[in-house]
Amino acid sequence: MRTRRLRFPCRALAAISTTALAATAGAQAEGSAPAVPLLFPGLVNKAEREAGNPLATYAALLDLEAQYRSSKPFAGIYPEVRATYAEFLGVPLAGVQAMSLPMLRQEPSTGEQAIDPGFAPEAAVAVIARAAAQTRLVIFGEEHHLPQTRSLYEPLLRELWQRGYRYLAAETFTPAVMTPAWKGPGYDTGYYIQDPVYASAVRTARQLGYQLIAYDTAERGPQGDGSFRDRTQAQTLERLVFARDPKAKLLVFAGRGHAAEVPPPDGWTPMASVLKQITGIDPFTIYAPTMSQRQTPAEEHALYRWATAHDLVQQPVIFVDRRQDRCLGSGNCDAWVFWPRVTIVDGRPDWLAKTLGRKAVPIPAAIAGGHGLRLAQAFADGEPATFVPVDQVLLRDGEPLPVLMLPAGSFWLRVIDAQGTVAGPAVQKVQA
Repeated sequence: MRTRRLRFPCRALAAISTTALAATAGAQAEGSAPAVPLLFPGLVNKAEREAGNPLATYAALLDLEAQYRSSKPFAGIYPEVRATYAEFLGVPLAGVQAMSLPMLRQEPSTGEQAIDPGFAPEAAVAVIARAAAQTRLVIFGEEHHLPQTRSLYEPLLRELWQRGYRYLAAETFTPAVMTPAWKGPGYDTGYYIQDPVYASAVRTARQLGYQLIAYDTAERGPQGDGSFRDRTQAQTLERLVFARDPKAKLLVFAGRGHAAEVPPPDGWTPMASVLKQITGIDPFTIYAPTMSQRQTPAEEHALYRWATAHDLVQQPVIFVDRRQDRCLGSGNCDAWVFWPRVTIVDGRPDWLAKTLGRKAVPIPAAIAGGHGLRLAQAFADGEPATFVPVDQVLLRDGEPLPVLMLPAGSFWLRVIDAQGTVAGPAVQKVQA
């Protein structure tokens, strides 16, 4: 089975002209007119978001939902962007729900398919670290809509650092990460860095000493050349890493099928396949989206249903056949990661504790009050509110108060509304 060709324009979307989007957004359902000109959904309240209030974007998207859903230019992309911001703001299963969207939904399957008994589940990080020792290039294809697929980033960064890996490249990085002025994971760091799990991994990489590499491109390339972006990505990685340091060891966080090292039959040449060709390095490639929970069993892979039904996925695992020294994979990536099913505890997904080792911290009563949609945020001590927080979660009237999930350390907390008004004391400090 080959990896489904799922791609999302990522940073290229953010580069689209605001003016052009506003102009094209006038196309509405016949007989209706927007109350305000519509922008591409991800550009709504961009200035407020970059100033430290991501709730401003999400709240506005909810307010404008009817207009977006009746907009010819944006009706298709709106649900995906809204789900993305819900994920960023800690809505537990927003990503699982997003995977049911037509553009993301897996081909339906029936029943269960047993995994060859020669394969046994092993902790995914241990398998990747072992494989990393046999190469100088590890490429991890995440699922943009499942923050759970980023829960391995921090432990993986630590393990690979011990094995001599010194470069971290991420598809989502903007060039800002490579400048002396860059101080940490803010809203200029990359679209998916707005996910606190991703931002925390970037903090870990910086603390360890990784050199961060931005390799994506916003160029469109020649019309009809579907591989232009991937070729450019690979060429940039070769130029910025291997051409400068021929003995470099590189970890790449890519999106979905860009991590495929074997091109699909349709002629598309994914980034990993091009990088393998031009460097001569056989990478270890990991594909994260396929073996994960969906809203309905029919949307889940038959192997995943079987593995979880037989309690073989208690942590993120890769199935390994030690006899033939190979992993269970897609055919164009070396290994699938199987992700545990998610349980919600105190309003938060359990993998934050089980995989990342975070602890539940109650939101102090002094700042938890208020009305309407609100956002509780926890920032690393010493970091400003313009950085992506270590954790954040939405508060809604009439719903139980969720908890913040924090690693060990010192943090300052706040609760804001969609206008950026801070509830209660401006700062509440906690230890986790």
